Amino acid sequence: MPPRPTPRLLSMRPLLAAALATLLWTGCATTYRSDVPLYQQLGGEETIKTFTGKALSRVAADPVRGRSFKGIKMPFLIDSVANYICKVADGPCVYEGQDMQKSHADLNLGGSEFDTLVQTLREEMDAAGVPNGAKNELLRRLAPSRREMVTH
Repeated sequence: MPPRPTPRLLSMRPLLAAALATLLWTGCATTYRSDVPLYQQLGGEETIKTFTGKALSRVAADPVRGRSFKGIKMPFLIDSVANYICKVADGPCVYEGQDMQKSHADLNLGGSEFDTLVQTLREEMDAAGVPNGAKNELLRRLAPSRREMVTH
């Protein structure tokens, strides 16, 4: 037979109920909202450029994973990728680069390199305070590009 709740535990029920309601509300607040453009939920153009730049710079600096960034003009790449992400997120940015398959054809990218960039992008979005729902929606929209970029 389970133990009976003590009077102290019974007196904490309203507090526990309020805490649970707060957790549920907070979880709902981080869901993707289709009534607000995704690029706004990501923090707008400047925030997108910031987290994109930090993610790309971190991966480029990695001695193993950064091989595909050798000889690349990072400011140009950061602007281009940030514009691509902004466009994918229904923002007003204009992406003028090639499609993903053409721009990555000669890089011989492996799945682990792609996955590293995605994880780093996720970490930088977390650091920028991007809500989980918006972050997950962006990553869902970017996921099909894996087929176009990874060759092995």
